[in-house]
Amino acid sequence: MNAYLENMVMTSNPVRLVILLYEKAIACLESALDISRKREQSPEELKEKLENLGRAQEIITVLDSTLDLEKGGEIAKNLREIYQALSNDLVRLSLQDDPETLEKMIKVLWELKSAWEDVEKEHYGKP
Repeated sequence: MNAYLENMVMTSNPVRLVILLYEKAIACLESALDISRKREQSPEELKEKLENLGRAQEIITVLDSTLDLEKGGEIAKNLREIYQALSNDLVRLSLQDDPETLEKMIKVLWELKSAWEDVEKEHYGKP
């Protein structure tokens, strides 16, 4: 599986890589949401939820660190604000459950992913 992922990363266009990061962040948040919706969480579930929130935080940090504010102009600045808001929410979510916030974050990431998919189609054709 690692060879498959490595090949996919090495042969993908830059926009596809961004989309893959969004997909992974969404998957992590969806896993955390499933656990957050439970009334009682086992220590293992709590650990899994926190690990998923941590992975999502790492991905958001990577996405934010790749922004070029000079070349990206207003779009890059807006993305930076979104990423910073998501990061702040993730810190808060590591301390308290809030399924509604997780749902909103997932929706934001889906919308961003969809926008990047449109960019990919426009510049690279179908993935």
